Amino acid sequence: MNKPRRDIRPDAQGFDEVRLITVPRYKESGMSGDEWRISIKAQYWRKGELKFEETVASNMESACSFMGYKYTVACEGSFQFYGGEKDYCDQEGCSKKATVTYSKKHSFCRDGHKTENTDTVIRLFCDDHKTRGDCGLDDADCNYQSYQLNT
Repeated sequence: MNKPRRDIRPDAQGFDEVRLITVPRYKESGMSGDEWRISIKAQYWRKGELKFEETVASNMESACSFMGYKYTVACEGSFQFYGGEKDYCDQEGCSKKATVTYSKKHSFCRDGHKTENTDTVIRLFCDDHKTRGDCGLDDADCNYQSYQLNT
């Protein structure tokens, strides 16, 4: 039997939380005087883990206006694949430990064409997210069957 591989969910995103944080610092200068200044740091999180951070601006308004571009750069620079991390639930925004494992019966392209899986493709979910619904093709209850991982 082949080794199962984790599959990325349709429409998965690089991060499930982005924080903009004001960082104060005290500037000292004999020429222009001393004062408090701030910068804005962006933190990019996935599954409760900080994946990437950077200083993005000197005020919150500018930081907010830059975030579309900065988010794209962070996705490209931090990591390339974000499907099936450790033993976390595969539902985006959830950092709970997975309790159920499903193997996918079929894979579907964006146009909805079905392909038989030639290898074992799995996804893991916690109790809160183990019911997947019936709306999609790829990530639907009818496309999964229980699977027992050999640990």
